[in-house]
Amino acid sequence: MNSTTTANIDDSAANGKKVLRKKFKRTNKEIRAVINYLSDKKAKNIIVLDIRKVSQLADFIIIATGISDRQVAAIADNVLTSVKRKPIAVDGTDTSRWVAMDYGDMMIHIFVEPYRSFYNLENLWPDAKELAIEDK
Repeated sequence: MNSTTTANIDDSAANGKKVLRKKFKRTNKEIRAVINYLSDKKAKNIIVLDIRKVSQLADFIIIATGISDRQVAAIADNVLTSVKRKPIAVDGTDTSRWVAMDYGDMMIHIFVEPYRSFYNLENLWPDAKELAIEDK
């Protein structure tokens, strides 16, 4: 990635808008476990979007942030080794700026902050319900 692309990502981070959405409270055990696996490696700004009523892509999208490429890699590795089933696909482990894991019914995205702000996945489903997770 060149410096111009990195600058564009950094600039877009300042222009991000927060989508207001309905909250949900109940999740299954596997979602709760994934939240714990993310938190174990100090992931920040964890959110879970319930997209069952707004998309056929998956049931849940889980998004988290790491402070560095190394931390994103550690978080992703913890999830991959801790979730009992194997993902359908994993992408981004080579650079660890954005790691995406597809488990069919849930997709997990782990970003470094500038990439999370730039791609702004949270706003792709404004009608989805959100479970906000408190940072430990």
